[in-house]
Amino acid sequence: MKTKSEETFERFLRENKLEFEKIEEGSSPRPDYLVKTRELNLVFEIKQLAEDENFKTESFEVSSRKVGEHIRKKIHDSRRQIQFAAKQGIPAVLLIYNNIDPMHLFGTENHDFICAMYGEYTFTYALIKDKITDRFYGQNQSLSEMKNTSFSAVGRLSPYLGKMKVTLFENVFSKVKIQYDRLPACFDVIRIQIADDNVFL
Repeated sequence: MKTKSEETFERFLRENKLEFEKIEEGSSPRPDYLVKTRELNLVFEIKQLAEDENFKTESFEVSSRKVGEHIRKKIHDSRRQIQFAAKQGIPAVLLIYNNIDPMHLFGTENHDFICAMYGEYTFTYALIKDKITDRFYGQNQSLSEMKNTSFSAVGRLSPYLGKMKVTLFENVFSKVKIQYDRLPACFDVIRIQIADDNVFL
């Protein structure tokens, strides 16, 4: 039985004429799909946000979340599947589908991905000078030079102008890199640069 996220991803692949195969389950955790383009192969592990008691659907209730928390949990939950792919030398992507929010915003906006991957956005404020003196991505970072280097990217599967779209957020620390210039146009990419311990898009 396929999940809604798997059905949606397969539809995206067919609409964009991308060759793919479902990876058979084995004795150890394995990712979900091998996707073949004319120029490269990618492996995808598909996860979906399925429920959250903090997401309110009633008209006057306010939804609340900790920025990046949903993405951070999915990164943790998919480590073994992603490691399996990276050991084969194939770029491995965790792809997340938001099945909670019809607007595909709650927990899966750009800043949720960046904060989960590279740390919470933090300000330092000097009381004497009465101004912000620094800003950086800090605590609760899921990716680093020593942590989760098997992830080539973390991505979002979501609708845009009536069509499904995949947005990939680069893991600059990955040991198996994606050749982004060879990706088909149906993939959007957010590239990351790190300088002086700061993250730049």
